[in-house]
Amino acid sequence: MINYNKICVFDFETDGSDPYTCSPVQIAAVMIDPIQLSIIPDSEFNTFFKPECLEKNPDHQYEGDILDFHAKVRGTDKNSILAEWKEYPSQKTSWNLFIDYMDRYHSRGSKKSQFSAPIAAGYNIHRFDLPIIQRLSEKHGNLNKEKRSNIFAMRDTIDIMNVVFLWFENNRDLKSYSLDNLRDYLGISKDGAHDALKDVKDCAEILIRFLKLHRKMSSKIQFKGAFVK
Repeated sequence: MINYNKICVFDFETDGSDPYTCSPVQIAAVMIDPIQLSIIPDSEFNTFFKPECLEKNPDHQYEGDILDFHAKVRGTDKNSILAEWKEYPSQKTSWNLFIDYMDRYHSRGSKKSQFSAPIAAGYNIHRFDLPIIQRLSEKHGNLNKEKRSNIFAMRDTIDIMNVVFLWFENNRDLKSYSLDNLRDYLGISKDGAHDALKDVKDCAEILIRFLKLHRKMSSKIQFKGAFVK
């Protein structure tokens, strides 16, 4: 069965580690052509969000080390990170930009629905990014009749961490399933890592490699009737 739905590799950067309470500060995405298995030219998307707590209270004080984390990643200080966050567009503005972006990449131009919407893909999205998508969809009214987010294809999702597990669950060489460790193992530079756009580009290239490998191997395997005795 041929898949014609485009594959959207996306990633959030957030102001916390709990996907059920944190606010996004950045979302990036790229689209994969499901036939050619290549990144669609000019399909990069990247936007920033003002955290909800700063929308409600510009003087909000963050506890813990989240600002230090972002400062270390960006090579700056936490006061600069906080100042940037305060200047970002509102969550509603940036979310609507993402919705408009997604709408441009349905598999058909007319009668758009979740059957034609892009497939959600990314690294550790089942635990982290998709719960955030659901929360924002509930908040901003992007729900189907089942009260689930309606911006991605209904049935299929691709969590690259799960794909990696299937290939490495009996391999001692891979030390952990973190994206940074996978980058080291595969020989991908970590320069600029933990910026959402860098992460989605890397993840898209990793996923493309795995999908090409699956297609190559599956063409040589006899699946039909495999359980017939």
